[in-house]
Order: sequence, then C-alpha cells, then structure tokens
Amino acid sequence: MDEIAQEEHETDGIVRFGLFGYVRLVRDGVAVEITQPKQRGILSMLLAAPSELVTLSELIDTLWPGEPAASVVNQVHRHIGALRRLCEPDLPPRHKGRYIASAGRGYRLMLDAENSDVLRFRALAERAGRLVESGHRRDALRLYLAALDIASAPAGDDRLRALPVFVGLEDERIRAVVAAATLCETADDHAAVLPVLRAVGSRHLLDESLRAHEIAALHRTGRLAEALAVYRTVREALRDELGTSPGAALETAHALALRDGASEERSTLSPTDTVPAQLPSPLPTFTGRRAELAALASDRVASGRLLITGMAGVGKTSLALRHAADVADHFPDGQLYVNLRGFDAAARPTDPLDALQDLLHGLGVVAQAMPDSLGARSGLLRSRLAGRRVLLVLDNARDYHQVEPLLPGAGDNLTIITSRNALTGLVAFNQVEPIVLEPFDDEEAVEFFVQRLPRYQVRDHREALVRLGRACGGLPLALAVMAARAQVNPHFPLDLFVSEFAVGGPVLPVLNAGSAEVDLSNVISWSRQGLTDDAARVFAVLSAHPGPEISAAAAVSMSGLGGRRTREVLDELARANVLRPTKPERYAFHDLVREYATELLGDGFADASRRLVNHYVHSAGRAIASFGQTPTARAADVLNGVVAEEFMASTGATAWYAEHRHVLHAVFRRALDLGDHRSALLLMLDWRPMSQAIDARRDMLPFAELAIGAAEQVDDLAVRAEVYRDAASNFARTDQHGRARTYFEKAVAAYRQSGDALGLAAVYRSMGVTLPMDSAERIAMLQQSVAVVRELDDQPTLAMSYHSLGLGYLWAGRCEDALAAFDEARQLAGPAGNLLSLEPHILSGRSRALARAGRFEEAADDAERALKIFRRDGAAHAELRLLHSHGAVLAQLGRSNEAAEAWRRYLTLATGPEHIRETNALDDDTDGATTIARVRAQLATLSAHSR
Repeated sequence: MDEIAQEEHETDGIVRFGLFGYVRLVRDGVAVEITQPKQRGILSMLLAAPSELVTLSELIDTLWPGEPAASVVNQVHRHIGALRRLCEPDLPPRHKGRYIASAGRGYRLMLDAENSDVLRFRALAERAGRLVESGHRRDALRLYLAALDIASAPAGDDRLRALPVFVGLEDERIRAVVAAATLCETADDHAAVLPVLRAVGSRHLLDESLRAHEIAALHRTGRLAEALAVYRTVREALRDELGTSPGAALETAHALALRDGASEERSTLSPTDTVPAQLPSPLPTFTGRRAELAALASDRVASGRLLITGMAGVGKTSLALRHAADVADHFPDGQLYVNLRGFDAAARPTDPLDALQDLLHGLGVVAQAMPDSLGARSGLLRSRLAGRRVLLVLDNARDYHQVEPLLPGAGDNLTIITSRNALTGLVAFNQVEPIVLEPFDDEEAVEFFVQRLPRYQVRDHREALVRLGRACGGLPLALAVMAARAQVNPHFPLDLFVSEFAVGGPVLPVLNAGSAEVDLSNVISWSRQGLTDDAARVFAVLSAHPGPEISAAAAVSMSGLGGRRTREVLDELARANVLRPTKPERYAFHDLVREYATELLGDGFADASRRLVNHYVHSAGRAIASFGQTPTARAADVLNGVVAEEFMASTGATAWYAEHRHVLHAVFRRALDLGDHRSALLLMLDWRPMSQAIDARRDMLPFAELAIGAAEQVDDLAVRAEVYRDAASNFARTDQHGRARTYFEKAVAAYRQSGDALGLAAVYRSMGVTLPMDSAERIAMLQQSVAVVRELDDQPTLAMSYHSLGLGYLWAGRCEDALAAFDEARQLAGPAGNLLSLEPHILSGRSRALARAGRFEEAADDAERALKIFRRDGAAHAELRLLHSHGAVLAQLGRSNEAAEAWRRYLTLATGPEHIRETNALDDDTDGATTIARVRAQLATLSAHSR
C-alpha cells in the first residue's frame, strides 16, 4: 500500500512525518500543507537527522546561503514556531510542544519508528539484514521489499539532495535495493524488485552493481532486449563520462543474458557448423626441440594452458604448431587459431575484441548474436567452450591484457600461447605453464641444415655447417634464411656462405632473404617497438658493453638512470626477451640482438663506452683499496650517474674480479680504442692484487706490451714508472730476464726522476723476488728496499718489504733470518689494520722456513692457518705454492692421510682445466711439469706404504 495513502487514513492523533519522495506532515490522518519553502527546508533537514541536533549554522548556511547570520536568526525562530503550531494547532504561544525541541544552538525533531518514515525504513532494513545472517533469505526479501515500499523515492527535494546527510540516506536506499536484488531466486522475485531497481537505476546511471542487478532482473523476467539496452546505455555512459569500460559485475550480467539469448540460435546449428579446424600446417621438416616436445607430451601442463616464449626468431610458432598437430586428435570438438600480431611488420597488434569475434565465429556464433563488449564476448567464449575439448592456439601475443580475455574457463581445453614477451602476469594469475626456448646448439643446427638441404650439399661438410650455425647464433629463423639462400644457389659451395661471415664483421646484412618477415634486423626491431623510452635507450646503450655478461651494477652506470629505475628497465628488457638473465643481477645479449642494438646506438657508442670505462676504473680503485693499498693514481672524475661498486673486504673484491676478469680485460682494450690511455693503465694496475689470487701470469702478461705502448702516451711519470715495473715483473715470471731488467731499469730511472722513494723501494722488492741472481745480491737488494721504506715510516709498505726480505732469506737457506723477517712483517701488518690480505702469505713463508729448520709441528700449524685463508679468499695460486711442501711436512709427521689429501688437492689445482697455475718459484729449479711429477711420485709412494 502507498505510504502516503496509509498515513491519510490513520486518525489516532499522532503526527507523522515523511521525507522519502517529498517532505510532508500528516496530523490525524490529514495531510497538512506546508506553504513556506523555508519551512519545508527546515523540516526536511530535521527529518533527515531524526532525533539528532541540527545547528542554527547548518540551517542558515543551507537555506540562507551568503546572508549574515545575525539577520537570519530571528527568521529561523519564527519558522520553527510556525512548524510547531502546524504539528500542534492548540499549542500556547512561546511553548515548544512535543515534537521540535530547542537544543543548545539548534533544534532536534523528536521522532521514533512510529512517526518517521526514515526510522521505519531503517528498522525494516536492519531486521532484514539480521534474517540474512541467520539464513532466512525469503523472510529477509519480504522485509527488504517492505522497506523499499517506504523508500521508493529519494528523500527530500533536489536542492537538498547534495547535502551529506541526504547523500547518506540515498546510499542506504541503494544498499537496500542491491540487498533485495541479491536475494531474488525466482522470476517473481525479480519482478517484485524490478520497479524499484529501475527507479533507482535511472537516478544512478553509473552505479555498476545496481545496474548489473537491473540487467539481471530484466533478463530473468524475459525482457532480454531491455536488459541489453540497459547494458549499452551504461557502457556508453562509462565511456563518455569516465573514460572506462564496464567492470566485472556488469560484464557478467551481460554475458549471462547473452548466453541464454544465444542458446536458441545455437540449437539451430548443426554439429558440423561448430567444429572448427583452423590450425596452420606444421613445418614438414621440423627438427630439434626433443626435450621440449617430450615435456609437452607429458602431463606437465596440468592447467591446460601453455606459454612458449623466447627471443625473436627462436622458433616459438613452429614448436606450438608441431605440438598442436601431435595432440589435435585428443580435441574432437575442434582446433582454433588466431594470430594476435603482437610483433608484426605490417599490422598493429590484434585488438582482443576482434580476436574474440574471430574465435566466436569459429565456434558458430553469427554476427547478429555477437556481443558488443569485450567482457561479454569473453564470457560468451567461455560459455561456448564449457564442457568441450577444444585446442586453442594464440600465436604471437603482445601482452597480458591482450591474452587474458581469450582464455577458456575451467575444463578440458588446451590453450597454447606464443610470445616474445615473458607474460609473467599469465604465469602468476592464470597458472599458465611457461616453456622458454633457447637457440639451437651445434648438433641441432647441423640437423636443421641436413633436413633442409640436399644431401650432396651437406655430405662431409659438418665443420662448415657448424660454423654456419654459430654465425647464425643458433637462431632457427637465421638458419632458415641461410638454408633458403643455399637452396636457391645449389651450385655454391657451403664454404662460400661461411666466408661471408668475416671475423668481426656484421652478420645481420647477410641474414636477409628479401622480405620483412625474413630480414633478421627487421624481425628483431619488432621487439624494440613495444619498449618504453627508457628501455629502448638502455637496450641500445648496453650493446657497448663487451660482455659476455652484463652486470646490473655496470648497467646502472651506463644508463645513468639510478639503481631502482635501471633494474626496472632490465626487468622489462628481460620480459621482452631482448636481454637474457643468466643469473641474479647478470644479463646477456644474443650476438645478433647485440649487433642490432649496436646499429641503433650508432654515434652514441663512444659515450656509452666512456661511461663503461669510468665505471670499471672507479670500481677497480675501490677494489684495490680493500687490500689496504691506495690506487696507483687518481682516476678521472666520476661521470654523472656512474656508481662505482663497493667492497667490504678484499675477499669480495677478489670474487668480483674472478667473475668480471674477462670484462675488465675487454674494457682495458676499449679504453685504448677510445684513446683513454690513462684509464686503461689505471684499470690494469689496480686489478693486480686480485689477479695474484687468480692467475697473475695469464691476467697481466698479455697486457704488458699494450701497457708499455700506452704508458708512452701518458704524461704522468708515476703511472709510467709503475707500468714499467709491472711489465718487468711479468717478463721475469716468463723467463724473459733480459727484457725484465731493461724495464726494471726504466722504472728505477722514472721513479728517481719523479722523486718517488716508495716506488723505488717497490722496484727493488720486485727485482729481488722475480729476477735470478745470487743470494747475496738478492738479499742486499731486498734490504735496500726495507731501508728506503723504513725512512719513510710507511708501515703497510714496510710490512710488504719485510715479507719479501723473508722470502730472500728463505731461498738462501737462512731459515732463522727468514723467520725473523716474517715475524717483523707480521707485527707491522697487524697495527696497519688494512693488510689482512698479507697475513696468509706471511704464514706461508713462515711454514716453509720452519719446515726447512725441522720444526715440523709449527710448520704444519702455520700452513693450515694460511691454507684456510687462501681457500676462503679463492687464492688458488698461493694455495698451490704451499700445498706440496705442506704435504711433505705432514708426511714427516706421520700424518699420511692428511699428506695424501694435501697432494691430491695440489694435483687438482695444478692439472685442472680451469686451474693451471705457474708452479715453479725462484727457490725451485724444476719446472711445473717436474714438480707435478714429483708430487705424483710422492703420493704413489705414500699410497704403497699405506697398503
């Protein structure tokens, strides 16, 4: 029953107030006319906050905006008095009455659920909510409908509905409508709630939850056309006013309506109309990928969703179509294929709306039944695929947002997606199983050519095929281009094609078969087009790094973007498969991608190289400082954005050098190419202490000649002198004693000319431990080094000089003098605080001196302490030098098992493919091979005795 009509028939003497629809007052069942607009406004504000204080300032600001409060207060009092008399005509003058009470600086309308429609509405809605919680859904729906019968229209009039209290009332009304609609189960239920749904929906066009329920109610009451019209209206309003698309609630309601609407049409289609067979043919000469096909053939892909990803040209589509053809018989309801053109020479990426249209057409949906929106088409696709076994290939996808709407729901379908991008969103949120393809190895490349080319072209040409495969970087598309060129030129020998790939020359121009789809540069360029501006720039800049691996730290300096942004960009490049993560914080280019990126960099190569050199020069300076040594000379200023690497201890610096040594060597040569001779020399001189722990002979000697030439170009006498000293030491280690003496003399002359006494002492120290000479001359030279440094009061350098003097005494057989010198070095190194790296070398020397003195227990103790530190720091060269003598000491002590273990460790280091070191020393007149043979004989003798 209409609430107003009900009020008019109640004559129990109670005054009732109404606010929903319009403000009204009913006394003794008769509506009382309120003629003054200001009085209607005051009563509306009091009714909107039943029994709550409404202040004078609120009334004045709302109903008398802009007018001085002092001039309005009396008007408010007069209107309040008039309202009191409307409620109670017999009220004596100046009496407040029962309804409108004065309270502080305002008024309060004393109401309860019996005389206030707002409070009655709230009471019914609250009771309905409690019934829902207790599981009485039908009773709850009845009460919600009763509440909405009271609140069938918004509260108050239009000029007040923007006030917060009225907005709150409208929100309560909407929540009650949605709650009622949620409880509807039958068509009658939906019919009962539909009028208020439509009324409220017409006032709140963009409330998606409300409008979704309206669409559902229209759909369930057989008014499908009206439901679809509501959806279109809301979709257009969202687009025009908010620039957004419909959300999940609207799309779901729309899809459900479409599903039922399409069911009649579907029943008119024959089974043959709805069984698609759209797969392109797989390559007839498909080769390789045995491990990947085996994994796909297993039950690994439990989710029914597979992502094949990898760089451009690696064969993703070929593998997808091969596997799809292998399993097609398991999907009797059809196979669907769509090229999403995520990376394409001639077309933009396919809009998922268009892709869905193609897929739905393949499933028999005619144009008249095709939904308009993305969400509705996606829902219809899932509905059509439900309960079927369909194979779906989504080829060449761009990104997550393009693919996600195309995925089937739960069921027995199989979806195969290919993309250059990693699409981690699909893996994370949609349980898509990823398979990452790598380029072919040599065997797969040879097999590829054997399958593609005539037998006479490939017979007895394995070496040429391997070289061709490597020149193509093992990339199947590049291999296919080369195979095509060989096929159209059948009389050309394979060696002719191999000769095109000149050492160091560009490869990409050769890998072009005449069209965009088979031009490797063009194909790779499609990956770059989807990158952000920062990523595209960094992609090019990093090509200046010599590799093979690029550290994130170097990328930070080369990009100048700072640590956080650079790592974001590296992640983007990795997801796009133009840069491959090899381990945490390490990345690598494919050779052909690097060549393409270098072409993009163009004239920027020199600037990127300067930043690269600057990074490693300053990082090497930080590294040598961790050994307690100062850098050779002050490097050029740090370029803006370059961040040198930090090292807490020499162990970290040594590990860094071991991992980056090939990069450092390449950067040395790059600096020379740039004409930056000083930076090249500082880099080489500062990596010396780290190379001592790895392989000084291999890491320094190849650069000696280059360094000497560069030193002549540097106007820095100290740097030139240090280069001469270092080159001379390396010549001496390789028995080039004449050249060594020549450059030692040049170093002495340069240091004397510059007045550098410490440098002069370093030359004497190097000569004493590297050149062959009689014992007296050696000891005299090393004593001279000690004397020079002692006058300068430089404790770290003095400790190193005493260590060298100890070696001189040891080689001369003066064991007690050697021990005294080693002990002096040890005492000096301790207070210096930054010579921890010298300690194990002192212990090593002491151990050998103690052994020669017959003090085997002490010798073993010192050796074990030294070896522990060498192993911790990765100083294999120093460990090797000590191990064979330590084994002999242990054998003397009768500790046969430990002796055997020491000698076996020695042989592992001395003969392993990655650990060959120089094994002779100035106190050992046998070469490395002889020492190794002697250790093997000792080990064999020890083993024979133990038996």
